[in-house]
Amino acid sequence: MSNETVSLLIIFLFIITATIIGLIPGMNKKMNLEEWAVGGRNFGRWLNWFILAGEIYTAFAFLGASGWAYSRGGPTFYILGYGALAYIVGYYLLPTISPIGRKHGLMTQPDLIEHLYDSKNLSLLTAIIGVAFLLPYLQLQLTGLGLIIETCSYGQLTRIPAMLIAFILVASFVYLSGLKGVASTAVLKDILLMIAVVFFGLYLPIHYFGSLGGMFEAIEIAKPGFLALPGGTKNFDVSWVMSTLVVTSLGFYMWPHFTTNSFSARNPDVLRHNAIYLPLYQICLLFPMLVGFAALLLLEAPLKTPDMAFMTIVQKLFPGWTLGLVGGAGALACMIPAADLLLSTSMLFTRNIYSKTIGKNTSPNNLINVARITLLALTTIALCLAIFLPNMLVNLLLTGYSGVTQFFPMIVLGLYWKKATRLGAYSGLIIGEILVFTLILGKMDPLPFAGMNLNAGFVALLANSIVFVLVSLVTYTPIKAKSEVNL
Repeated sequence: MSNETVSLLIIFLFIITATIIGLIPGMNKKMNLEEWAVGGRNFGRWLNWFILAGEIYTAFAFLGASGWAYSRGGPTFYILGYGALAYIVGYYLLPTISPIGRKHGLMTQPDLIEHLYDSKNLSLLTAIIGVAFLLPYLQLQLTGLGLIIETCSYGQLTRIPAMLIAFILVASFVYLSGLKGVASTAVLKDILLMIAVVFFGLYLPIHYFGSLGGMFEAIEIAKPGFLALPGGTKNFDVSWVMSTLVVTSLGFYMWPHFTTNSFSARNPDVLRHNAIYLPLYQICLLFPMLVGFAALLLLEAPLKTPDMAFMTIVQKLFPGWTLGLVGGAGALACMIPAADLLLSTSMLFTRNIYSKTIGKNTSPNNLINVARITLLALTTIALCLAIFLPNMLVNLLLTGYSGVTQFFPMIVLGLYWKKATRLGAYSGLIIGEILVFTLILGKMDPLPFAGMNLNAGFVALLANSIVFVLVSLVTYTPIKAKSEVNL
């Protein structure tokens, strides 16, 4: 068989295997909404570890980390820092919210907001913002999947049919098995990915340059200063790295699906255990970066799409079966996070938008049917946008991480500060989101200030926090606060 056929067969073997594994938890078992959405709140250490770790290796980590190393150089190293810092936040935050979810039957991030501030409207606003940022994140996984399969099949299968096939399969196991299906497939995906990135991340530098140090010395000779800041960029300097680390580490657990995943833990110790050991997994992000640096020297012609550095160098230097293995692992890196995003987005819409507005009289037993129908509708919408309007959501995607980070003051201060008020939460959130959109869409990211280049999300978070605290201090009343927070 030709390289093209072998590669394609291996990729689809991976995809079909993952689908079957994802279908198993839901076969011959009727799930209620709680079991479907948060796995019955019974995930132990390892299953919860894989569902949380699965969000580290998305299309961005697999394609973006190597692409950033290939095109930007030194600023790429911020990727190694934000996860390590975020797990410190997670060690304290997640074990706090998980018992609250269990005690009060919460399933989503807006559920938590409604509980903290006793406000359905604030919960509704949070849900709408969450859906707005999750949808382009979902489209990113779709687009990444299409690019990977198109490259790994040597162009035999174009991105549109690849996306259609893969996401119909993803929707099928999420529809049937919910979060348990996502967690089961995450185990397979993470094991394959670790093998792939560690092998290529070490093999390429050692085989072609003698050692990791040899590769970095060769880069310094070929492109002096590329490995330092600002590397291949104009303004991604130390101040940008520091402010970006603040935004990405504080915003890491603010993506709505992480709250849902935290509610799946059997007890708070599960989440503390994972916060301690997940940084070990974060180290694996170094290896796609090493592949990107190797590609910079080994690929003769500059890539039009730097994010394809990983796939392209494997395609140029290795046989078809190797490319198939990498492509299969990469496809799962897009599919499994997409499955989690689909589940969370359908829950945000069903539980926090539909059931709070036009579906107020829907019974709890029927909500799971609505959630499953919403899941299929979201899959269709994301596919249509990715195929017909691939650039429509780019702006939302650019604002995504900074946008969800604006939830941080509202959630953290709502949990730990007794003077946090509903009006303070509204004011801080609105100011933060307006600043994020204004600065990023106005091409002011990073924002030059006093000789520094600050991440736009950091600037918005700072303003958000100040407004939140000031308004809360002005509107705080002891009697009101006591009734608002009931942990």
